[in-house]
Amino acid sequence: MIMHIVGNRPQFIKLAPVSKEIRKRGYRQVIIHTGQHYDANMSDVFFEELGIAKPDQNLAIGSGTHAEMTGKAMIAIEKVLMEYWPKCVILYGDTDSTLAGAIATVKMEIPIVHIEAGIRTNSLKNPEETNRIVTDHLSQILFCSDQDSVKNLKMEGITKGVYHVGDVMYDTFLQYKSLGNGTAQTRSGLEKKEYILMTWHRKENTQDKNRMLQIIRFLEKVKYQIVYPMHPRTKAKLIEYNLLGELEQIPHIHILPPIGYTEMMDLMVNAHMVLTDSGGVSKESFFAGVKCVLMVDLDLWPDLIKKHWIIKLDVDSEKSIAQVMDFMSTKTDHIPHSLEGIYGNGIASVKIADILEEQYKLKKE
Repeated sequence: MIMHIVGNRPQFIKLAPVSKEIRKRGYRQVIIHTGQHYDANMSDVFFEELGIAKPDQNLAIGSGTHAEMTGKAMIAIEKVLMEYWPKCVILYGDTDSTLAGAIATVKMEIPIVHIEAGIRTNSLKNPEETNRIVTDHLSQILFCSDQDSVKNLKMEGITKGVYHVGDVMYDTFLQYKSLGNGTAQTRSGLEKKEYILMTWHRKENTQDKNRMLQIIRFLEKVKYQIVYPMHPRTKAKLIEYNLLGELEQIPHIHILPPIGYTEMMDLMVNAHMVLTDSGGVSKESFFAGVKCVLMVDLDLWPDLIKKHWIIKLDVDSEKSIAQVMDFMSTKTDHIPHSLEGIYGNGIASVKIADILEEQYKLKKE
């Protein structure tokens, strides 16, 4: 039996094609939801939309500091590991849930499988960097989305059990990109390719009032309509800093509640550009054929940055702001030939299931 441990939106998107492929082959699996994302619009809707089986257990960890969340998750995960004793545990990405799962699982001497292994920002100031490094070094099987990730692992001495399979998020995108019905776009009165889709939630951009105010001042300068499905954390911080009114008063911003995956992808495919501080969303923008402004100093996808598909924004720099304004005025024409296929061809989940079958001699239910 295989156990999946997930906790937030990007992990649900990565889980969907993998769990479906394992289910299609008739193998037993259990899904453990740590409850890191517990709002229905940030959790339940993704399970429903993406056809993921209801979690076998929800650990209801909730929010807190990194130490609080990781500690509570480790204790809870240890209990479910002792209950199920899976053949292996699949962990996704880089959250505190991932780190907690890795530490609890390795202590139980159960093999760890890490999906989206090898990504590096080369900055320990980024909390997810620590989570990825620890998880990669504790894993027996490491599935990489691109060749850069394979190279990163090799530089850290990790070569055994490393597989370049492509990106499972691309699998999900290809399966669901055509299911949107334009609801959010119509609701906001937006024309195709005439608006910018924004997400904004990272700790680096929400923990300080001045930082949030700088972002608001930047948004005032943008000359496009902006549609913004607001993250609960960002909303709470805007209210705490008495800045929500400032954002709401910008006439070209259309604030929406959190939305599901198909609606989000529909908005993205039809956008002029994406403005985000999310690693996952910035990569999804490439899948959607839409260029991206990244509001955080991370080099998660170096190929996309080198080819100017993604440009980074520094709201402290007038030069950077001017460059971004110029970038926003350009039209997306086509994906450069040199970037085609860098995240695989949409069958990463099939490759993953093939390897797990061979490695763990899985038995059908």
